[in-house]
Formats: sequence, C-alpha cells, structure tokens
Amino acid sequence: MATESKKLKFQVVTYNVAELAKPDGADLTPILALEDKPDVISIGLEESGDFDFIPDEEHKQDPWCKKFDSLLWGRGYYVVALTSVFQIKLRVYIKKEHMRAVSHVEATTSKSGFVGGVSNIFKGAATIRFRLYGKHVAFINCHLTAFDARILDRNTEYWQFFADQEFADPQCEELYQHDYVIWSGDLNYRVAFDNLETRKMVADGRHLELVQYDQLKTQQKEGLAFVGFEEGEITFPPSYKFDMGTDIFDSSKKQRVPSWCDRVLFRTKGDREIAANTVNWDPTLKNLSDSDSESEEISKKSDLVSPKPANKSKKSGTLFKKKVMRKKDHCLRSEEMRRKTLGVLRMMHLTSSAKADAQAKIELKFGDFNDSEQFQELLTKIDNESKKVTPSIEVISYKSYPEIKISDHKPVAALLNVVMPSSQGIRQLEMEPQHATWFKKKSMKIHIKHLGISGKISPASCGHWVGLYKKGWVNKSTYFTSAYVQKKNKPKGGYDLKAKFGTRAHPGEGDAIEAVYFMSKDASEPAAVIQVKCGYFV
Repeated sequence: MATESKKLKFQVVTYNVAELAKPDGADLTPILALEDKPDVISIGLEESGDFDFIPDEEHKQDPWCKKFDSLLWGRGYYVVALTSVFQIKLRVYIKKEHMRAVSHVEATTSKSGFVGGVSNIFKGAATIRFRLYGKHVAFINCHLTAFDARILDRNTEYWQFFADQEFADPQCEELYQHDYVIWSGDLNYRVAFDNLETRKMVADGRHLELVQYDQLKTQQKEGLAFVGFEEGEITFPPSYKFDMGTDIFDSSKKQRVPSWCDRVLFRTKGDREIAANTVNWDPTLKNLSDSDSESEEISKKSDLVSPKPANKSKKSGTLFKKKVMRKKDHCLRSEEMRRKTLGVLRMMHLTSSAKADAQAKIELKFGDFNDSEQFQELLTKIDNESKKVTPSIEVISYKSYPEIKISDHKPVAALLNVVMPSSQGIRQLEMEPQHATWFKKKSMKIHIKHLGISGKISPASCGHWVGLYKKGWVNKSTYFTSAYVQKKNKPKGGYDLKAKFGTRAHPGEGDAIEAVYFMSKDASEPAAVIQVKCGYFV
C-alpha cells in the first residue's frame, strides 16, 4: 500500500525593506495570501531594523516583525520559530491545526565574512528547520553580495551557507539532507544587459525577454550555484531598484539596472540526485581567486559595473575560499555518493538478474562502503522506496507586489503546494502527574507519552519542554518554572518521557496549576495541557 500524503500550502515571502522604511499604515495583507489559506507562512526580511546583535530583542522591537505578528496572530497562525542575523530576519508561522505535527525545531545563522578578500559582514543567512508530519523542512532567508560584477562572490556565499549549517536532529544533520529546502531572499543576481535597453524593454512590457540575461538563471544552467533548485516562472517585472516609495526605477546617479534580485527557490529530496549529477566540477580555487575576469566580461554587457575594491587582502581571501571549497567538495561528493548508491540499489531491485554485476560495481566504485551502516540501511529499505509518495512541490503562484510602495524593492512571494508523504499523523500526547497531589518540599514528575507515533523519540535533541503556569495564564512567558522533556529510564504504561521539577519549583499554594507541553521555545501554541493539584503538607 502506498504511503498516504498530505498537501499543504506554503506562502514564502521575501522583502528587502531598505533599512529606514517603516510599515506604518501600509496594507501588507496581500503578500500573505490569506485568501488562499496557506498552512505555513514564511516571512523573510532584509535590511530590516538596526544592526542589533541580540536577535530576540531585535525581533521584539522591529516594526516589521510586529506588523506581521499583528496580522497573523489573530487569524489562527502561531510562530514556529524566529531568528535573525544583522538586518536579515526570518519568521515562520503555522496554522494551529498543524502545530502538534511540528517537532525538532532549530534556528541557526551564517555570516558571509570575507568574500573576494573584502569584508562583507552585513550579509548572511538565517535558517529555521523542523520536522512536519515526520518530514524535514528547512526555510532559509539570505542577503547575498551586491553589485553587478560580483557573481562569483554570490556563488561562493551560496556554497558557504549551504555547507556550513549543521543541526542537532540525528536524522537530518545537514541542510542537503532535508526533504524540503525553501530558499528566499535578496540574492542580488542582476540582469546582465544594457541598462537603457533593459529599462525600455520593461517599460514596453517586454520584461520576459530579459529573463535569459538573468545571472542566477545562467549560474544554475552552468552548475555553479543553486544546483537542483527550482523556481516558479518569472512573469512579473524586475523587483529592484526603485526610487523609495515609487514605481520609478532608480533615477539616482548610480542608475542601477532593473533586476530580479528578490527570489524564492525550492528543492526537494528527489532533486538531490539532480544536483549531484549536474554540478559543474570545473571551477577551482584558481578561478575563484578574484572577480576581476568576470567583471571584465560583465562590463561589456552592462554600463554599470562597480569599481574594484581597494586594498584587497588576497591572503585572507584565499584562505577563506579554500575553506569554502573544501566544504563545497564534501557536501557535493556526499550527494554524489548517495545518488550513485541509490542508483545501483534500484538497479538491483528492479533487475534481479543484474545483482551480481551491480554488486561488482559497488565493490569497484565504493570499496568498503557497501559494508557501512548507511549502505545496509538503504539496502533494507529499497523495497519500500518504490512504494513511497515522492516529496514534491508545485508552484501555485509566483509574483511581486508593485502596489506596495514603501521600499526601493518590491516584495516577492511564492505560494507553493507541498506534497508531503506522511506515515504519521498529528502528535497526540498524554500527560499525567506522578502523584495525585504535589505537596510542598517534594519533587514532581510529569509522565508523558506520544500516541500513534512509531519509532524512537529523541526529546533531548528536539527541545520539547513543559512549563508550569498558574490557572488563567494568557502569555506563554508567564510560567513560574519549566523543564525540558527527557527520556525515562524505566518506561511504564507507555509513558516513556518525563519532565522533572525539583522541590523549589513548588508554587507554595494549595490551588491547582497547569502543566503545559510545548514543542519548542518559540512555539506559541501548546501541544497538551493538564491540571496538577498542589498541597501544603504530606
């Protein structure tokens, strides 16, 4: 029997709000696509707020974050997680009905550091990942290096962010292992075409003819960046750069070429094989040493090229690029190994007569790899591979919002139909206190079990926690004590998890309190709530 699947709608938004721009009374509801009832909404912002190095505080104070919270909290959406690096923000919201299907929530960030020997510290990437109905989902929002000519620097940052990020989930420790990777942001790839001609074509409604000159499309075709990622069809005019608060393309002295800088791309687990097979292995550290050669080529196509940065530190730049190239090599060769292994295994499965030849090929190509745990795991699961519903993403809409005239960019959003194979439903929890009454000067354990979930649970790596609240609580932050969920040494009655509270945690009152289970520190909707009776004396 084929695995059942769920279809969820993801609305993914990216918006460079140009530092000083404020939302004020602007109507931002169109970019949330609320009429389409998305199940998950990802909001990625660039150049938002001050250069604050305290992400949580920055999110609380940022007027854009407050604006989106006010629009979504009253409509049945709750925060899964939030994170930021410099002026790059990422917030992921989910409908209440799906909250209990979320686990293993993590947030991380990357900074671009030195690119091309030039400090680029205010560029980076913010990532939120989690399990949803047992599948691994990662959202990334980034801001890459600017200027027409610095294509190679943008490519290098992509590989750095893609290879750098690691996670605590034992089933999915690296970005490329996720079932779904959704990448948004101000990627800063430009239209490599004459400026005046570009503006004329856009004014005449011929902007689709310019897509062939888009730097990102070119780099993807050549296997140099965002390999295996897909994107909706670009039908909207360039989203950058406008005079602030207008529909007029940049009239300043710099006269930037209108470009599709703001993008939403996605990649599923199946696309990993495409990525490993199409990556261009030719570029080496030698031709990543500087952007000079690329700058000369671009200068022939565009009348606006940034000048070469002064006082480049070639030594520091080379060391940085060596590190990035090593990570790129490790990441991609891991994918290549997985692709080839799965290919051989499928051949063995489909053509029984070819087993001997396939085994010989495995031994020839992989050596002792066929004895590894990873190989044996793939071998035992090959019969189920053909029965599984393949993770996939379909684009419902991909557009910009020219009516929103706040920044020098236009917001861009993609509404995605995500086909999510699922062998597990929404998490159902049961909790019960260790004793009928929690007396003062006694410790207390809350026993927990997940219903209808097969496999081992790893609470230590997923950040589940239980907070104790006085009855009538409203704000999640008002708990008087909390404890992370742990594994019980001696499971009993199906209860294999616990949250332990010491003697000092007792509220000192005789009234009942509430024990509230959350899937993560950022989760705004509880997964389960029980009452705990308290007493003064034994």
